Amino acid sequence: MMPDETDEISLNKQKALASIDVAMGGHVAEELFIGQDKVTSGCSNDFENATKLAYNAVRYYGMFGEDAGYVSQQKDSLSD
Repeated sequence: MMPDETDEISLNKQKALASIDVAMGGHVAEELFIGQDKVTSGCSNDFENATKLAYNAVRYYGMFGEDAGYVSQQKDSLSD
């Protein structure tokens, strides 16, 4: 049986960047539609998730090695 698009086994760089872009969308929309001085804390979880994804993409997945250098550390040795 061949996996379809809904069966994600791994994340590629393009999908990682797209996920980060989407996570930033709520904040950008608030800035555009209600003004920079009235932005709420509603997108704080989006920022947290985007930050974790970017961190993991650099530190564990080596997706941005050409820009950030290649770094790796075993996840089980870190306390999340």
